[in-house]
Amino acid sequence: MTLISQPGSDYRLTEITLDLGCARDIIHLLIDIHGLLAELCLDGARPQVTALAEASLRECDSPYTPDALISALDEVITHLTGAMRDAVLHIQQPARQPSPPHPDQHARPGQAGGKQQAQSSL
Repeated sequence: MTLISQPGSDYRLTEITLDLGCARDIIHLLIDIHGLLAELCLDGARPQVTALAEASLRECDSPYTPDALISALDEVITHLTGAMRDAVLHIQQPARQPSPPHPDQHARPGQAGGKQQAQSSL
């Protein structure tokens, strides 16, 4: 596992509820960040960018290197995408209730909606 967990946190569970659109937006944001970091930090032609990223992570006391951060983002994206897919697969459409019959459908011949029709003879 590339995610770095704190000692003792391996057995804790957390559950959050997100709007489907919000979850999708978070996944897209993480994918964009992953792509940007991979492009900037893994480009062998620009080692100064990788060195700057490593220095920035050290300065903010991150336990990640650029490579480990990219791998961790990949893992988070995979987890969230799987959770979203599983959640959507279990959504069931509400059962459709049959609509009540129209009052005229049960009228006797010569009646409309239970009222006597006027008959005209010519």
